[in-house]
Amino acid sequence: MGIFIRTLIVTLVFCIGYFAWSYFSKEAFSPELEITGEAKNVVVQDKAPEEPEKPEAENQMKELEIAFLTGEDTIKFVKRKVKNKTLYSALGMLLKGPTEEEKNLGIFTEIPSNARLISVKKDEAENSVIINLTREFGEGGGTQSIQARLNQIVKTVNIYAGPLPVYLYLDGKKAQYLGGEGIYINQPINR
Repeated sequence: MGIFIRTLIVTLVFCIGYFAWSYFSKEAFSPELEITGEAKNVVVQDKAPEEPEKPEAENQMKELEIAFLTGEDTIKFVKRKVKNKTLYSALGMLLKGPTEEEKNLGIFTEIPSNARLISVKKDEAENSVIINLTREFGEGGGTQSIQARLNQIVKTVNIYAGPLPVYLYLDGKKAQYLGGEGIYINQPINR
């Protein structure tokens, strides 16, 4: 019995160490995708460049649109002011949910409040974009809730990803199904 317990402890320590290593080493790099020009080409922004002082007109906040829902479960695009107009910024705002003022107007989200954006990366080999969210995005709610939250992500992504295919990952793994009822996800999500 003592050998079994020691083996179990060693295995658990190894698994926890491997999980920590794989999580922190792979997610440490998270470039942002920046929208440039009218064609909305996707550009990977590895690190915010050192910006020289700009005239006040260039330092103004930019407007981006994110997809929320109304009482009829229809998409309602809401505009938000941000400093950097990127796919990462748009998804971050989407996951924060509607403001109190928007809620008073009947705007809501089906995305769970504990879901977080881990990263948005451009896969150079596949010429695609990978959105990595926490697993909470795919948990809870029924079929309609899952479909609505996926629709919110897809509608927001379609504005900012341009022609690149976008894949949804949950905690670093390509999502195939969402929710307890196992709703199948077509990947890429924007095709």
